[in-house]
Amino acid sequence: MTPLSIYILTYNSERYLGKVLAAGKRAADDLLVVDSGSKDSTLEIAARYGARIVHRPFDNFRAQRLFANSQCLHEAVMFFDSDEIASDALIDEILALKESGFSHDAYVVRRDWVVRGKVVHALMPVGCPDYPVRIYHRDKTDFTEHRVHETPLGHDSVGRIESSLVHHTFESQSELMRKLDLYTDLAAVDLVNSGKWGGLLWLKQWSSPVGAFGKWYFRRGNWRDGRLGLTLALYASAYTHRKYWKARLQIRLKVPR
Repeated sequence: MTPLSIYILTYNSERYLGKVLAAGKRAADDLLVVDSGSKDSTLEIAARYGARIVHRPFDNFRAQRLFANSQCLHEAVMFFDSDEIASDALIDEILALKESGFSHDAYVVRRDWVVRGKVVHALMPVGCPDYPVRIYHRDKTDFTEHRVHETPLGHDSVGRIESSLVHHTFESQSELMRKLDLYTDLAAVDLVNSGKWGGLLWLKQWSSPVGAFGKWYFRRGNWRDGRLGLTLALYASAYTHRKYWKARLQIRLKVPR
């Protein structure tokens, strides 16, 4: 049997963490929580499920994941977000893979997105369902340089798991706005560091949000989700506007990166 480390990044994550850890505990030989300063009952819940708890102040998602990677005890690693709940079928499939051995360097897992209790067809930056890498060989995997929406890479072979992982997000308008602010802060730094667009950032700030709304509402299918879909398309537009605006602001202020 191949031992498996499972880790979860947390910050005030009490809402779903019990269900996330209950599922993860079934498959994990090493259950790890990397917390960045929770003030709610997150740490109590993690302790209740027997998770190892380590602490690291949050700077960006990529750095947090690389740190979590370094803390895992086993070469085979899986991770969940703190609002992603693995189905029983997914855990059963992971247990079977542990028994037979992981034949691929990485595995993508079907992920269904639930916004305010409703399964949706798209949520920028992904269509729904999507298939993110969630299991990988630690020594054969790195993450893209992005501070947000970072992606595992470097694996030679990839398996596919259809049993679902359910991601719950944007339970309220205030949560949507908090994540919009955090994600665009990080995306703006990535944009500045990339050196793309230069003096054209002002043009992208005003033209790209229109294109983003059209892409996500019409082409990617937010129109199928009614009023909620309209909200998500407007989120895509606002995200695009803010990341360019914040990038321009950082350049003007010469913010250290």
